[in-house]
Amino acid sequence: MSFTSGHALIIGIGQYQYLPKLAVPIAARDAVAVGATLRDPARCAYPPAQVTLLNDGAATRQALLDALDALAARLKPEETLFLFFVGHGAYGTDGNYYLMTHDSRLQDKQVIAGTGVSEAELLGKLRALRAKRMLLVVNSCHSGELSPNFGPEDTEEAAFEGEPPPAKLSEALLATGEGRITITACRPGQKSWIGSGDLSLFSQALVDGLQGAAPNSHGYVSAFGLYEYLYFEAKEAAAALGKEQEPELTVIKGIGPFPVALYNGANQPGDFDASASVPDGTAVRQISAEKSQRSYNQYQATLNGDGAIAQGPGAKAVGKGGILIEGDVHGNITLGDEK
Repeated sequence: MSFTSGHALIIGIGQYQYLPKLAVPIAARDAVAVGATLRDPARCAYPPAQVTLLNDGAATRQALLDALDALAARLKPEETLFLFFVGHGAYGTDGNYYLMTHDSRLQDKQVIAGTGVSEAELLGKLRALRAKRMLLVVNSCHSGELSPNFGPEDTEEAAFEGEPPPAKLSEALLATGEGRITITACRPGQKSWIGSGDLSLFSQALVDGLQGAAPNSHGYVSAFGLYEYLYFEAKEAAAALGKEQEPELTVIKGIGPFPVALYNGANQPGDFDASASVPDGTAVRQISAEKSQRSYNQYQATLNGDGAIAQGPGAKAVGKGGILIEGDVHGNITLGDEK
């Protein structure tokens, strides 16, 4: 049996065209492993043609935006989207948070506006998706410590730290459509640890959960069950290294889970129970629909009609539909200068 309603976009960026010091090769391996698990007919059973993998040089800003546009044109309301990003996240010269892409550039330790996918662009693209079930999983804050890919811990490469998506973004993402759930690799202020295995700690737990370690929910892998497994496995793996990492799930209050894959290629899945409650003892953030909508509306730096981004603190632009957009200011992060 195939999970015919499932579509996936998997992005893994381990190499950066203009920023070789920020290379995290394990990110590309994470993405390949997640994509292979989703396509595996004995596991998640996604139709191979419905799983798009963008890795390293293929994961440019334009390629990512084009892939989201293609999904907007193809997805039906009754279908499910599994969206996974693994790479660096950082604030930009315009104050926006960015998912860095293969062709991102830096200036004064910030992403140059327009060289990654900004939070506003991401929100706009996800708003265009008709699918009423979407699980967004983001592993965008890495530490090089304990990873042989970075070399000694006192090098500049090992000291690089990115930023996980801000809480406001996770909240706003829920207002882009029905049935949205987000999972980030760690809480704000924490790091997503790479460790010394073939995959990062978070991505290894994700793959294991999708391969059958997460609970069986009537022949499906449930979004809540997958998160519960992810939370405890990643937390315990980090604790074994003397570190702290707690994956966080954000969902609107009262919204139940949905199936994100078949459980071990089940041939006769039953009726999925969408009434399950969020798992106890985890880092779940349940917010009201009103708060989610407010967060979405409060995004102040976004695209104007011709695709340019409002620049700098207090910058203003006119977005599509004639909405006035005002700039915003965020703190800097620790990044190496562009070379």
